[in-house]
Amino acid sequence: MPVQENKIKQNIARIWDVSSETYDSHEGHGIQTDTEKEAWKRLFKNLLPPGRLEVLDVGCGTCEIGLLFAEMGHRVTGLDLSEKMLEKARAKADGKGFNATFRKGDAEIPPFEAQTFDVVVNRHLLWTLPHPDVAIQNWKRVLKEGGVLLVVDGVWNDGSLETKTRRLISDLCTLLVEKRNPRKGYYSREINSELPNPHGAPPEKTLDNFRAASFKNVRDLDLKELIELQKRTMPFRKRIAFDYKYHLIYGEK
Repeated sequence: MPVQENKIKQNIARIWDVSSETYDSHEGHGIQTDTEKEAWKRLFKNLLPPGRLEVLDVGCGTCEIGLLFAEMGHRVTGLDLSEKMLEKARAKADGKGFNATFRKGDAEIPPFEAQTFDVVVNRHLLWTLPHPDVAIQNWKRVLKEGGVLLVVDGVWNDGSLETKTRRLISDLCTLLVEKRNPRKGYYSREINSELPNPHGAPPEKTLDNFRAASFKNVRDLDLKELIELQKRTMPFRKRIAFDYKYHLIYGEK
């Protein structure tokens, strides 16, 4: 790994180390209601192969998504570059009585043997990777034949005037009500310059990457229902900016 790229990934890990303290309380990160949890489970159940599965939550963070698979009876491994995130994930799994496995490592190059997992899943990860195309190829490598890749991501800022206005209103309201800088913890310009999708992963590009990696039965599933469920619990200052192009890209090995 080149020195500059290694530095960028170290900086990203440090940012998520800090973010781990409040990650699950942020809108769209922690699952706030049973209704939302059941909606996620229904979504995944309809896409999974039969049987008890080996699941890799790559870039797992606090493993909010991965542990849904544990609740459904599957064996879960979480991989993340941030040790602080992994600490939260381990504590969460222990608290729920799940025997999940956690390992520190680079999501782009998961340190596992080929054909180890039935499912590779991630949420809000692809946009933060310097090489999303390489990552998707490597996720396919660790999948068993017939396994599935599930990538949940979105376009967080489409650059439109409407989006800029919504975000500005939200940030001002947050600053006034919560007395904090709403953009603290954002990536620096240096980090963003190394990312091909710093404002979110467009589904069209992700679909192209799936097809380039020769995934079969590739699908783009819109997640408007999940967005609406998440918005129900938000105050106005958060809800006004929470209007993303949100999707799940599915493919079979």
